[in-house]
Amino acid sequence: MNTICETMDDRVERGEGIRDKAGMDARDWVARISSGTMSDAELDRFKAWRAASPENDAAFLRERAFWQELGALDARPPLERRPPRQAHSGRRAFLVGGSAAIAASAVVVAAPRLRLLWDADHRTAAGEQREVSLPDGTRVALNTDSALAVRYEPGLRLVALLRGEALFDVKADGAGPFRVAAQDGITSTDWGSFAVRATDDEVAVTVTAGRTSVVSPGPSDPAAVPRTKAIEIDPAQQTRYRPGGLPLPAVAVDLGQELAWRTGRVIFDGRPFAEALAELGRYVPERIVLADRDRARDPVSAVFSIREAGAAIAALAETQGLATRRIPGIMIVVG
Repeated sequence: MNTICETMDDRVERGEGIRDKAGMDARDWVARISSGTMSDAELDRFKAWRAASPENDAAFLRERAFWQELGALDARPPLERRPPRQAHSGRRAFLVGGSAAIAASAVVVAAPRLRLLWDADHRTAAGEQREVSLPDGTRVALNTDSALAVRYEPGLRLVALLRGEALFDVKADGAGPFRVAAQDGITSTDWGSFAVRATDDEVAVTVTAGRTSVVSPGPSDPAAVPRTKAIEIDPAQQTRYRPGGLPLPAVAVDLGQELAWRTGRVIFDGRPFAEALAELGRYVPERIVLADRDRARDPVSAVFSIREAGAAIAALAETQGLATRRIPGIMIVVG
């Protein structure tokens, strides 16, 4: 006769299994979020998964805390993040090293993306573009991998570009100027059209119509009236500013080149190879790693379709005699 007996160790092991599964699921969700390709439907499924059980919620909180603690890695150069080589060989070494590389890449990007998902009212994944309409009729075209938060109140029209790039076609409104906060600067206009591109290191403002003012650094509350003197930008002009720094004097730019993404293209005219790779890299979910830095400053001139960004990266690398190796959803190594 068979005897079925459940010991305390069995129950503990079963409990650990539940927690382990929740932890694995939580890491999987972080990996999906970090890929930059997560859709609104997937985000809804993630929220449902988190709410389904206390174990899921606790696992997510643990994983989020872990990513946030390591979020400072995002500011370090790729070579500083590279783990020291181990003297392993064979399939086991490949599996261990591959897992570590994938985990490290996820750490680098997961924490910022998690934060953006909570804060953003509108967002795009890598390679996606979207147009949205704001309450006052202002139209916004979001470029790849971008996030936007909206704050409209009586007498206030304010949006925050949390990440990426957007073109604003501002409708005149008696409610006051339309403002875009990016990093610690503020761009404002009563009407017109301008693009803002925000990275961790710099913000660029390009005006296509109307007259636009830029203040940096702005007030701690973007809704407050800026006290710093603004610089004025006319059509076909651009200014840039770094966090904590003043805007640079406005310079004339080629709008067709600066806003080529609106027609599905990127245009390089003597652009350093590394910068061109980084630009194309905005349109794919993978992180671009340039292994051969000797060619980083070599100028390149070309026109590529952003709808075939992966093929464009391979073609651009080939012009420099380099090959590409792709780990889907994680990285593309050029060298």
